[in-house]
Amino acid sequence: METKTNQTHFYQRFHVLHRLLHIVIIVNFTGLAISGFLLSLSHYSWTKFLVSIIGGASAAGSLHRFCAVFLYLGIVVHLLWLCYYKIALKGILFGPASLIPSQKDLNDLYQNLRYIFGKGPPPLFDRFNYLQKVDYWAVMLGMQSMGITGLFMWFPEFFSTILPGHFINVANHFHFHEALLAVMYIGIVHMSDTHLLPEVFPVEKSIFTGKITKDKFIAEHPEEWKRINPLKD
Repeated sequence: METKTNQTHFYQRFHVLHRLLHIVIIVNFTGLAISGFLLSLSHYSWTKFLVSIIGGASAAGSLHRFCAVFLYLGIVVHLLWLCYYKIALKGILFGPASLIPSQKDLNDLYQNLRYIFGKGPPPLFDRFNYLQKVDYWAVMLGMQSMGITGLFMWFPEFFSTILPGHFINVANHFHFHEALLAVMYIGIVHMSDTHLLPEVFPVEKSIFTGKITKDKFIAEHPEEWKRINPLKD
């Protein structure tokens, strides 16, 4: 789909559902990170003060579980969309436009390392580059383990009846340290690779507007451009 506004061509990159789900993830991930770390570090005086602002430990726990439920609902909606896309729309889940990792991603990584060290040209990406695929799968797989350990901590009495009690403590440690890794990854890798680039700072707008300019399309996704516009320059 192509539109023309102020002599600039825009192409649709993200549909409205994808943009809404991204907002759901942003809001609930932020709520989970803040409430979760406040609860985990509640033995410090400064965190006790911040928890009291929220309304106490009970309110912080309720906020954490609320955000967890709605974040995972976003994952479920996305999975349902994938089923609809595959079954009803006869879409293709594999191929050059897919988020499924492929041999090309390894080749692109190798070529990008050569480019960084001045040994060759930059790689030509398709619809998604390898870091974008890592972002996607980090969320999709990370939410499964975070969800399972979170359920152990949410319903410890129930799980203690079917598993040894120390599994709750193990789940607590896994949950905290994976959350720490997730926040570090989002704050360092995802933000620096996506939103803090000089040409888009302070934010990459396409995930919110759903559109990308022709020049940006050709520069960042040249393989996709050639694939969908084989007769264009």
